[in-house]
Amino acid sequence: MRAHDEALALYERAFAAMEIADEALQAAHRRAHDADDGQLYVFGGTSNVDEIQQFRNALVLPKREHYMRTARKLLANGTWANLVKMTELMRLMDNESKEQLRAQMNYVPDKVTYDGEVINQAEIDKGLPPITVGNVYATLEKFIADSGMIFRRGIANVFSKLDRRFKSHDGFKIGGRIILRWVFDDSGYLNSGAIRDKLIDVERVFSVLDGVAEADFQSALKQLAERKVRGTTGGAQSEHETPYFKIRAFKNGNAHLWFTRDDLVEKVNKLLAEYYGEVVGDARTAEDDPLENRKMTPAKDWGFFPTPDKAADSLIEFTPLRTQGVSLRILEPSAGTGNLARRLAEAQTETVRSAGTWIDKRYVHIVDCVEIQPQFRDALMDIANHVYVRDFLTLAPNDSYDRVVMNPPFDRERDIDHVTHAFKFLKAGGCLTAIMSAGTEFRETRKALAFRAFVAAHKSEWRELPPGSFAECGTNVNTTMVKIWKGANEQ
Repeated sequence: MRAHDEALALYERAFAAMEIADEALQAAHRRAHDADDGQLYVFGGTSNVDEIQQFRNALVLPKREHYMRTARKLLANGTWANLVKMTELMRLMDNESKEQLRAQMNYVPDKVTYDGEVINQAEIDKGLPPITVGNVYATLEKFIADSGMIFRRGIANVFSKLDRRFKSHDGFKIGGRIILRWVFDDSGYLNSGAIRDKLIDVERVFSVLDGVAEADFQSALKQLAERKVRGTTGGAQSEHETPYFKIRAFKNGNAHLWFTRDDLVEKVNKLLAEYYGEVVGDARTAEDDPLENRKMTPAKDWGFFPTPDKAADSLIEFTPLRTQGVSLRILEPSAGTGNLARRLAEAQTETVRSAGTWIDKRYVHIVDCVEIQPQFRDALMDIANHVYVRDFLTLAPNDSYDRVVMNPPFDRERDIDHVTHAFKFLKAGGCLTAIMSAGTEFRETRKALAFRAFVAAHKSEWRELPPGSFAECGTNVNTTMVKIWKGANEQ
């Protein structure tokens, strides 16, 4: 703090000194003009134009407020960066968190109009707050208080961003191996960029959990990147070991990566469970028919997470609702506060062709809701055609609905139970859309494998929601959307 304040004062003094020097220089130029009366140019004494320009522009001052604004911004950024480094918070951050912090510290130069107005001060002010004793204490206290969450979020980001199609873990609980594509380039070197950064983030997580001091940590993966690690001809694969990994490199550029420290894998899984909470997938099932053996005991707090507006809008957009002006009969199971039902029941206008003429036809879909919590009944009655106040899994199927739109409970794969039960309410040719736990796409449990086979047997589509889509509701579980059609020949 003292160095920051003294440096700012010295910049003030330096600018004042430059103002004095500029005044003296301008006086010298004026007196020189009195001496030559401009005749220097008449007699051609200007052959070295660059030298003359440097002489005349030896001191060009910006406006004082612009100069000091830059000084304050650069000093604040540098000081904040040093304070974060001193607390070792950077070590707990994953690459995404570091990039966000760097973006906050990014200095954007002033853009000034001809009349001197600064036109992007708001952009500059988006960064970290000015350096004051109060701001430093408040910001660092928040960083330190949130350090555990920052680290857990970083771990979740590291593993959730590995390519789902080639992961051999369930996204919420890591196993012994990760399978990755395009880890190596055509020359046999570890690829630079996103893949390598993700793997180094995994290595960083293990080093922190292993108690390695920042000064002692050396990235074995960075060292590996400096030499050819697989053959481009001859042998199809090679193996390499680091303190935390065994890496098998294949000729096609893919790699299998094994974690060699079971104790650290256990620590990571514990932190992932703390981050994701009770919606972590159940890794053990023993049913003969996983899709018919449902968890009938209601989830804690009914598994209730209201659908956030952005997620609700995404699911409605994902749902085929334009039907040439025909009203649909729609079911929303586990309707909660009605964030989906309200959107489904809104009046629609669609341009349709009638008697050879295009007309605007206005219609309203008919929406029925199911909700186990009776306190939501009255609000849902204002929206829905009919409200069933009961546990949806106990409701007998009635295949009379054109669409089912739902955000079911996620915990312990209850979302699979609800979706497969809801599918039975569709008429032939109907369509179901649902928000589900992202783990449904890649978990290796018997139920998840059976569900993916069920989805694949129908015309279907998956679409991911952005990470943290339900964070405002108190859960960090990543989510996806699924669309499943019920064929005309399927009952």
